[in-house]
Amino acid sequence: MKYVLNSIEMKQWDSATINEKGIPSMVLMERAAQAVVREVKRCLQKREGSRAPQIRVLVLCGSGNNGGDGFAAARLLMLDGIHTEVWFVGKESSLTQETALQKEIYENYGGIFCRNPEPDEYTIIVDALLGIGLSRPVEGAYAEAIHRVNESGRPVVAVDLPSGISADTGEILGCALRVSVTVCFAYPKIGALLYPGAELCGKLKVKDIGVYCEDGDTFTYDKGDLSRLPVRKPRANKGTYGRVLIIGGGENMAGAALLSAKAAYRTGCGLVQVLAAESSRVPIQTNLPEAVFASWDQEQALETRLPWADAVGIGPGLGKSQEARELLKKVLLLWKGPLLVDADGLNILSECPEYLSNTEAKIIVTPHPGEMARLQKSEVKEILGHFQKSAGSYAERYHLVCVLKDARTLVSDGKKQYINTSGNEGMAVGGSGDVLTGIITSLLAQGLEPFEASCLGVYLHGLAGDAAKDSLGSRSMTAGDIVNGISEVLGKLED
Repeated sequence: MKYVLNSIEMKQWDSATINEKGIPSMVLMERAAQAVVREVKRCLQKREGSRAPQIRVLVLCGSGNNGGDGFAAARLLMLDGIHTEVWFVGKESSLTQETALQKEIYENYGGIFCRNPEPDEYTIIVDALLGIGLSRPVEGAYAEAIHRVNESGRPVVAVDLPSGISADTGEILGCALRVSVTVCFAYPKIGALLYPGAELCGKLKVKDIGVYCEDGDTFTYDKGDLSRLPVRKPRANKGTYGRVLIIGGGENMAGAALLSAKAAYRTGCGLVQVLAAESSRVPIQTNLPEAVFASWDQEQALETRLPWADAVGIGPGLGKSQEARELLKKVLLLWKGPLLVDADGLNILSECPEYLSNTEAKIIVTPHPGEMARLQKSEVKEILGHFQKSAGSYAERYHLVCVLKDARTLVSDGKKQYINTSGNEGMAVGGSGDVLTGIITSLLAQGLEPFEASCLGVYLHGLAGDAAKDSLGSRSMTAGDIVNGISEVLGKLED
């Protein structure tokens, strides 16, 4: 698990490192500059090879501490024999104490300044204009510098965060630099992970400079966190790893429930039942004979199946008929265990939010932005513009876990939030969400609590999509390929 920080948290932990650990601010700045210089050299070596005499580096510096990192990096590059110039866009009167000192040191070493450079005449550009402290739209000289660098098409290495991106939300504040590499200090910033900011950050490289966060409310996972999966026991039976009930698969929608059921099995649960329309019996039993099928047309079908289950997933292919509404209403009234609501289940909830007021179920909802907009009686652009707030406020209001799906899915329980970084564009295909439903419901049945099952399920879902992309390419992927990717990812854990 890796913490992800907003601008205030990063400044707090930076100050704690200085005041409590005794590391001077200038030392942290030098470490940051060294990390930037190493990345600039790597990019230059890759781009220029043996043509070192032709290399010219332009460092854009602002007045804040991000600019101080830039002045220090410019000095180190210059002392390494690389032709470096600084374009100081800030104001002398606004310089922080550390940045004023770094600027003075750069000048003492004979550093070169340029007043009105042509960015396209340089080999590579370093962005040390604004960093993580930006809270209002970029304007004036800063905006002009950003536009000119973007128009140059030159590779850019950003210091901590591309200028113009909100570190807290990923929002573009007026205008922002599109960079090749972002050298992020200590911890990723929320704005570098969430879109649209994430799209401008290029390759994100997190570098340790000695700032340590001991606790946080936002985090992400890496492959080491797959150790959080439920342990497999040498002596086990089909009941050991949980029973999943998938409710969905209405008229002409058997595939959605089938994908969820397959994904649940692939994720490791022991038994799966599908409660669906009678018309879905043949396709489901033909394509997944391991699952038990039950028709919701039968009397007392739901009341008979619910006591059997350890976890329930409802929604994939459910439809919005009166029968579907009654099924969801009954599940919410009768079921007291973990319950994932997706797809048509969410569309019904958006029209009948009162269903959530009379339930003891431990609920997870998994909306995409369109479904979230319907649930909150809002617009999609509002959801996308307030991604964290949308998920967090809904989770807090209804005391549930919200999995808000997008290119960077966010999971919130109203207090903590997980930002997912696995997955790829090939997963933007029908049925992908049904696969996620099966994965999370399977983890619930195996004993994980709703928030952890959701975080780990989203991460595993993305890794499965990455495995499918590696095999097939993003253009050719189907949801079924993501199901197969689950086996590939989990199989490697036992190598």
